[in-house]
Amino acid sequence: MKRKAIIREAAKVFNRRGSHGATLDDVALRLGVSKAALYRYVQSKQDLLYACHEEAMEIARECMDKGEDEGRNGLEKIQIGMSGYLREMIGTMGVPVLILEENALTGTQADHIIALRDDFEKRMRRLVEEGISDGSILTLNPKLAMFMLLGAVHWVTKWYSPDGPWTAEDVAEALIEMATRGLAAHPSERLTAGIHN
Repeated sequence: MKRKAIIREAAKVFNRRGSHGATLDDVALRLGVSKAALYRYVQSKQDLLYACHEEAMEIARECMDKGEDEGRNGLEKIQIGMSGYLREMIGTMGVPVLILEENALTGTQADHIIALRDDFEKRMRRLVEEGISDGSILTLNPKLAMFMLLGAVHWVTKWYSPDGPWTAEDVAEALIEMATRGLAAHPSERLTAGIHN
């Protein structure tokens, strides 16, 4: 639990200063611990960056599991999974811009994160294909649909502020509904997720 808390706080530091600008001293200061105490859980800044990326992919896996368990069709599975993923990314992880910076990793760490990301993307594509088969999603290119949806979701990390007028829950619900509306074979007449100025 302590290691998870460190990873999530570190993600917030990396978000504010960038993965290249932030140091372990910055992370230790944010946590209110000594750098030596931090070394009990991570060996270097690179290891901490890697752990942040792993945490993001674990959140993605858990949210997609929930979507697949609770959704009645391909579209609902995507909506449930992706709204949970976005909510966790901008809420719990504190707007992790670093998930767009996989080039900050090198060697086997980079290879592992890229493999996890590729698995996540393939899973999304399979759900789009499932939605096309069950009639909940229009006949379209599953790969392009997946890239569109992930692009919309990940770009939120560039503009969302937890100090702004919208909660992570507000943004996740509204954005996923709007983004998946373009995939839906039978979109509702009006949006149900509304956020105000």
